[in-house]
Amino acid sequence: MIKRSVFTAIGLVLAVLVASAQEDPLTKLNYPEDLREDLAIVRQTLEQAHPDPYRYRSKAELDRMFDDIASSFTVPLSAEEFIQATLPAFRVIGDAGTVLMPPVGLRTAYEHSEPLLPITVSVIGGRMYLNEELKGFRSLPTACEILQINERPAAQVLAKLRSAQVPEGADTTLLDRRIEQDFPVLYRRHVERADKFVIAYRTAVGAVGEKELFALTKDEMRQTYKPKGYDLLPWRLEEFPGDRSAWLTLGTMDPAELERQRIAPERFLNSVLDALRKGDASTLVIDVRGASGNDLGVAEQVFSLIGQVPYRVVKSMSIRSGRVPDSYRYATPAPEFFASVGGMYMPEAKGRRELKPDDPRLAPVLPLSKAFQGKVYVVCDGLTTGAAAAFVMMAKRTGRARTVGEELGSNASSFCGGKVLELTLPRSGCVLHVPLTRYVPEGTPVGPADRGEMPNYRVPQRAVDLAQGKDTVRDALLNLIGEMR
Repeated sequence: MIKRSVFTAIGLVLAVLVASAQEDPLTKLNYPEDLREDLAIVRQTLEQAHPDPYRYRSKAELDRMFDDIASSFTVPLSAEEFIQATLPAFRVIGDAGTVLMPPVGLRTAYEHSEPLLPITVSVIGGRMYLNEELKGFRSLPTACEILQINERPAAQVLAKLRSAQVPEGADTTLLDRRIEQDFPVLYRRHVERADKFVIAYRTAVGAVGEKELFALTKDEMRQTYKPKGYDLLPWRLEEFPGDRSAWLTLGTMDPAELERQRIAPERFLNSVLDALRKGDASTLVIDVRGASGNDLGVAEQVFSLIGQVPYRVVKSMSIRSGRVPDSYRYATPAPEFFASVGGMYMPEAKGRRELKPDDPRLAPVLPLSKAFQGKVYVVCDGLTTGAAAAFVMMAKRTGRARTVGEELGSNASSFCGGKVLELTLPRSGCVLHVPLTRYVPEGTPVGPADRGEMPNYRVPQRAVDLAQGKDTVRDALLNLIGEMR
């Protein structure tokens, strides 16, 4: 009897341990039949809800790709392996906002408890440079070029991280900026999991060396690393009275983030106009590097600051069908979108429904009488997407501003955004993001149809300036403005 009780207790403990291991987000495996079920939901949702799924490949080609992916599921896969297996289909759709994300539990582990490489990088000219070490002391030379990580050449690491992302058409700038945005997690997800990292580097003066860094969790990084400078508001104005100029930084165009920061766009922009008038400013720089947002109304508000003739953000908008997709039971509810589209859009034609031409969102907006009348420069980069990218396109295409920096992260001909449908797949727990609206910006793009809008003046960050803590674009533009005075 005692033996039976002991064996029963041991069996219960083992069962609990096995169950715990199965539910560990880092090690949980999904059987092939479960993977095929989740893939079918992804495929169906993209076909029924994505506003432009066949831009670069025909339906027949994409269907064959999904069939091949389903056939490849012969052994159990982790969530990350499932994401990698489905990535080819997402890459050919070519919409950077349509992605399959890891399960919530796995993202939580990356954010708190999973050991990571504690550095950030800058990608300049196809090379990786140290940006910051996310710990309490410095081990590597400032802004050194990273040559190898654990004997992997930096070019190989960079290629892996680029190919693991969903691009916006043929735009590579967005991929590099996203690598900079969260290098530790991307390296862990797509290159390797390790407890220590041997970094081979080259300094600005050409000296080479190696250093060993130990992995840290993000929680440990937050405890030991103190960011440089001050925690500044995303919207702020800096005036230069001597040059009669001002630098307006707009770090986000996301209404939720602006509300969280207690920034009311209309009130803020009115205060900017007052400051420019009082300071007799003749030149304004609007810096939207890294800015994004799904509400194009914010782009319209910002452009009112400088608009001189009637303008509009987009010349057309479209959705897939407006019908609730079959997978909606797995989605975060979005009743306001599906309930409102019926009367706003034309009947379905050629796989999409166009916004009615008399919709107020397509009507030209009259300029403000008090809008800024001086010279305008707009600074942008690969992370300038969505509403911020739409603003840049308006500023450039109307001739109201000269754009400076690098290629935008949203496609110049049309891009997807607006309300995002978010589904949690029932078997793997992976989260599918699908934007529901396609926007065609006003005006005519110049350059390749599968790239982002190109700036009037291409000014990338320079590695030599990174070593000195300088912002290449800002310094060059302020020097130009000063010389013109």
